[in-house]
Amino acid sequence: MESVKPPVPVHVADMQAFARLALALTEGSQILWYFKHKGKHVLGLFTAYMYWEGDLPILAYAYSDTPPKAFLAYRSDSVKGEEWAFTDDVDDTRFRYASFIELKTVPEPFAESLDGKSPDLPPPMLAEVEGLKSIARILLPLSLREGTLFPLWHFMRGKKHIIGTCIPFEHYYEADALPVFFYVSQDEAPEKGFIKYIAVKPAGERVEYSNNTSDAKFFYAKLVDVKDMPIFPK
Repeated sequence: MESVKPPVPVHVADMQAFARLALALTEGSQILWYFKHKGKHVLGLFTAYMYWEGDLPILAYAYSDTPPKAFLAYRSDSVKGEEWAFTDDVDDTRFRYASFIELKTVPEPFAESLDGKSPDLPPPMLAEVEGLKSIARILLPLSLREGTLFPLWHFMRGKKHIIGTCIPFEHYYEADALPVFFYVSQDEAPEKGFIKYIAVKPAGERVEYSNNTSDAKFFYAKLVDVKDMPIFPK
């Protein structure tokens, strides 16, 4: 039997950012993973993007101080902004929910991923843009056309804060997809968990940070703080 390559690890900065990644601006429920690794409680979101030849498997994970309950509840439209909690029921319709798979043993590829043993991968094509308005202009039509909202990853490169997203352009010559990482580089960290964007007369375009997604006039994209983005060149 062929060995399973470990996925690319993406260490999410904290539980709020992990809940945002898993459930903000999504439809339906999500399946999450829970297991213990080296004495720590690990919560994982396992996903994949089209990437050069084949797909790029990603294990986005965060450490929890305690074991989770059966579900993760999250909302981003309250007066207080974001709210999340572990829960044993899904009765409160104000929240979106993700269910946990509690693993008895850790799959070896997951353990290898957390231990930094994932394979070296070719980087995506980089496309630095002028500002967050351009990022919003990329994500808005994709959301309308395909119903897909790619997260905006926030991480450091040197002293710069990078905010960006990786978009696959399918069927590029012999490759399955050309991955393009659109990003901005700035001196300051993003202030809040979302950007909201609008383009209407007479003011034209407007983009700003927000803590909630309650105003339906705006298009929203979620920002996810991560310790590193391995596919982005050092």
